[in-house]
Amino acid sequence: MKVLGCFLILFAFGVVADTPNRPFITFKNNLQEIKLYPSAQTNIYSSNIGLDFYLNYKLIAQIDKRKAHNVEPIAASQILAENTHSTTVLVSPEKTHFLSVYKQLKQLNSVVNVQPDFAIVHQYVQTEHTRKNILKAQKVALLHSPQCISSYRPKRIAIIDHGMSLSEPALSTFNVLLEYDADRQQLLSKTEVTRGHGSMVANVIASNLQSHIIEQGVPAAELVTIQQASTLNSAMILAFSVSQKMQVDVINSSWTLPFVSELLANVIRDGLTEGGISYIIVSAGNHAQDACVSNKLSLIKGVTTVGALSVDGTIAPFSNYGRCVDVYAPGVFSKKEQGSNFTIHGTSSAAAWVTGEVSHLLGCGLTNNEIKLNNNY
Repeated sequence: MKVLGCFLILFAFGVVADTPNRPFITFKNNLQEIKLYPSAQTNIYSSNIGLDFYLNYKLIAQIDKRKAHNVEPIAASQILAENTHSTTVLVSPEKTHFLSVYKQLKQLNSVVNVQPDFAIVHQYVQTEHTRKNILKAQKVALLHSPQCISSYRPKRIAIIDHGMSLSEPALSTFNVLLEYDADRQQLLSKTEVTRGHGSMVANVIASNLQSHIIEQGVPAAELVTIQQASTLNSAMILAFSVSQKMQVDVINSSWTLPFVSELLANVIRDGLTEGGISYIIVSAGNHAQDACVSNKLSLIKGVTTVGALSVDGTIAPFSNYGRCVDVYAPGVFSKKEQGSNFTIHGTSSAAAWVTGEVSHLLGCGLTNNEIKLNNNY
């Protein structure tokens, strides 16, 4: 799990002058009206929902697929994702025309919804006065692994993360199909990858897969890695879209999002219902808060949210919790081999463990119904 406050790059745009009580821009998200107000920080806007938004002065629009061409005369655009009925595009107007282009897009009948591209850069801390009662009332859900019913066929996993060097010998168990940077929209070269959080997630997944008996010479899984460090909404949409186009079976993401754009949620739901993705597995978060509040990804129907267990099998004190957590898994992973010596603990580790377990079971021929990993939403 990673804190969203560490947004990496703030471009040198100036704040548009406005009165403190008047919103710079207002947009709809799941019938909720989001109002953004200028702040003292460049490109950072406060909101009526207690979160701060970074804007890059681009727009994301979901458009009727048959009429996507209607956007072209208004401003430069590129496709981020496509589904059966609609196309999600990134629109890049001149900064001085940002608001006027936004208004033009809102008036098009072919536009289902349009929002500014953003990243969340601040969230208010939730109090924990209800934590003990919630934990007492909650039954800890565990993943019980059934036996393989057929010979093993490696499944395809996508990891959406940052810092993913796959040069370690332990990760040679993967057949790597693609290394892509969703922030820069380009393939990653071997010289550009660095070891970081994503590498640790890959290690946990590999360790889980290698703990099962796999046929000699058969890779444990096929792997797609998507570098995504900015948490810009457009880059996250692209990351899930690329994963779907790569026909992955399981997606792992460690981001904890206190606000989720309905445009991103639509792409995620489409991947699960129409795109052939069996599981999208996310970490619950390490804030010791209600996951329904702290990580809005957990509210998306079909997404599997994983909390962390302590060594004694109880819910880890740092783990987010509540009815939005679908399953708990070991939250501590240690590795000591071939010069590698590290320990990680958190819901990222737990989600990676579940990713490996689910990938193995799918590779054994089990269906989602047979795995019985229920989703609470």
